[in-house]
Amino acid sequence: MPDLLLVLTGADHWTLDDGTQHPTGYWAEELVAPMTVFRDAGVDVTIATPGGVTPTVDAASLSPDVVGEDEAARLRSELDALAELLAAPMVLEQVAPDAYDGVFIPGGHGPMEDLAASPELGRLLVAMLDDGGIIGSVCHGPAALLSATRDDGSWAFAGRELSAFTNEEEKQGGLADRASWLLEDRIRDAGGTLRTGPAWQPFSVVDGDLVTGQNPASSTEVAEKVVERLDARSHRVHVVPKDGAWTYEHEHGEPEGRFATQREAERAAKEHARAHGDWEVIIHDRRGRIRDSDTMDRAHESPKRDRVR
Repeated sequence: MPDLLLVLTGADHWTLDDGTQHPTGYWAEELVAPMTVFRDAGVDVTIATPGGVTPTVDAASLSPDVVGEDEAARLRSELDALAELLAAPMVLEQVAPDAYDGVFIPGGHGPMEDLAASPELGRLLVAMLDDGGIIGSVCHGPAALLSATRDDGSWAFAGRELSAFTNEEEKQGGLADRASWLLEDRIRDAGGTLRTGPAWQPFSVVDGDLVTGQNPASSTEVAEKVVERLDARSHRVHVVPKDGAWTYEHEHGEPEGRFATQREAERAAKEHARAHGDWEVIIHDRRGRIRDSDTMDRAHESPKRDRVR
C-alpha cells in the first residue's frame, strides 16, 4: 500500500496587494475529490500542515452560490467524514520525506500565503524529487512548489512542464487586480513551462513523477494520475551507491549484491527487472540523486532509456 503525504495550507487568509486579508484556506473540492480517489485505490494518506495547525476550509468552496446546493451539501458531508484526520494533522516540519512515496498538495489561495515560502516544505520537495517520489498538486497548490530551491538558489522545478491556476481564471474570479502576485506569472518567471487549457475546465499535465492540474475541476484526474505514478513506482529497481561500491534494490527493498562498478550493478538490476516483471530501472549518481532511467519493455526484454529531470 503506497504511503502519501497530503500537505494542506495552514493559512486562513491571503494578503492582497493593499495589505488587506482575503479570507481563504484550502478549497474543499481539491481535498475531497482526491481523497476519494486515494481511498478507492488503497493509498494510505497522512495529512500534514505547517505547525500541525487545524486547516481552514475556504468558505467560498462550500457556498451554494459558488458550487450549487447539492454539491455544497455533499462536500460538507465528506469533510465531516474527514473531521478526525483534519483535527489533528501531522506537523509538516517534523515529516521525514523518505517515509512517503509521494506528496499531494491541494489548492485554495492559502498556499499562496504560507506554503509558497515554506523552507521546510521546500526541503521536503527537493528530497522527494531527487529520490523519485511522486509529486502532485492542483489549482493554487503548485504555489507550494515555489518553495523548492536548491542550495545554489536554483528552483528545483525549473524546466519542468506543469499546470496551475491561470491569470485568466484569477481575473474571472475577481482577485487578479488586487493580488500582490499571480501564480501563472511566478511559475513562468521561475523557469517553469506552464501548460494550460480552457478556463475552469479539467486540465492536467504529467512530467515524469510530477503531476499538476489547472483548477478545481482538475482535482479528480490529477489524483488518478498520481495513483498511476504511485503504482509505477512500486515496480522500480534502483541502482545506488553503497559503502564505496554499488548495489541495486527494489523499491522499499533490501540491497541485492555488491558490485565494483555502476555498470555491473546496472546490468544485474536489469536482469532482475526482466525476471520479476519490474518496469523501470532507476540509476542514481554517487550522491544518491537520480541520474536517468531505463524503462524495461517486457514484451521484447529490451530497455528504453529515459532522461530523468
